[in-house]
Amino acid sequence: MKRMLLVALVALASACAPVPRPPILSEVDAVQQGAAAKEARDLAPLAYARAEKHRKEAHAAYEAGDVAGAQLHAEWALAAYAHAHTLARVARAETDAKSAEAELASRQAELSSLDGEQTRASAEVAALEARIKVARDAQPVAPSGPADAAREKARVAAARSLALEARMLCTAARLLLPEVPAPKADVPAPVGAPTREALVAELDEAQLIAKKLDESLAQAGPAPIDLATRARSTCLSALTDMRRAMTPVTRAPGAGDALLGEISSTRAFSPSRDDRGIVITLRNLFAGDKLTPAATEQITRLGKLAAQNPRFPLAVVVHQDKEPSGKEQAAVKARADAVAAALKGANAPRVDVVLAGAASPVVDPAGSDRARNARVEIVFVTPETF
Repeated sequence: MKRMLLVALVALASACAPVPRPPILSEVDAVQQGAAAKEARDLAPLAYARAEKHRKEAHAAYEAGDVAGAQLHAEWALAAYAHAHTLARVARAETDAKSAEAELASRQAELSSLDGEQTRASAEVAALEARIKVARDAQPVAPSGPADAAREKARVAAARSLALEARMLCTAARLLLPEVPAPKADVPAPVGAPTREALVAELDEAQLIAKKLDESLAQAGPAPIDLATRARSTCLSALTDMRRAMTPVTRAPGAGDALLGEISSTRAFSPSRDDRGIVITLRNLFAGDKLTPAATEQITRLGKLAAQNPRFPLAVVVHQDKEPSGKEQAAVKARADAVAAALKGANAPRVDVVLAGAASPVVDPAGSDRARNARVEIVFVTPETF
């Protein structure tokens, strides 16, 4: 009898023991207290409310003794919290995107304002240049006075040098002319930039002055030093205006700098820069009237560089250590044509030739090293302002 009573008491105690709390309820409570849930409460309130409903139902089921129901509602609560967190991240991303768009619009407005200021500055510079040109043209040119024989000889040499510079500058301008963009009805021209018609007229006038200078130098008489100065100035002005027309006001110039760095990086040439553009000076290129194999390799390499930079036309300038005679002119022309042919063979897009004679020596023409005056310049004509 006592044994049966003991078994009954044990069974009764087992029936009254509390049901263990499912671990998932603690997990749900931890998620509900986390930072992600707090963000979901603010950015995805409907999804967060659904998760809270399942969490409370899970606790209610456990309190009612429905462990299976508590487990099921807790799992739904976890899934709902995850969904709410995802929606919160999407909402935050959309908010960030709107902020970024607003920042972009602000920066674009600032850039537009800067472009407008740059355009106005360009217009002011153009107007100032025009006023300077008018004032300069209004000033009478003081003619050079008489000179003794030695000074007159020096003037002739200087006039020949200026005439060569004028021809080289006009050649560079002529090479750039085909690349000047034609005006379009729906695209306004840069403020202050000369029109194509004005550029053609300016270049024609400069070439006419250069031609008159050459004719004057071919005749006996006083050195045309004033005309030579004017010829160089007008040809340089034509080249400068050509570049201005090809340089958009919204882009900083720098094409010449990039090519100068590219040529220097080859370590095969020593480029320099003058009013025409980037200049490569080569010597000892010929065996008779033909290029040596080493010279052909050098010039072909330059031609390939020109093909990779098609905006830069090439001018081939052949200098002599003494003024060639009439019979020697054909040989000089043949050498120049050989260089041009090698460049074109390497797909250089545009090439022109200038025969400089001995008008631009780099050392004393009467000195022992006068042979250095014989050289060939390959000029990459820079299409933009420096």
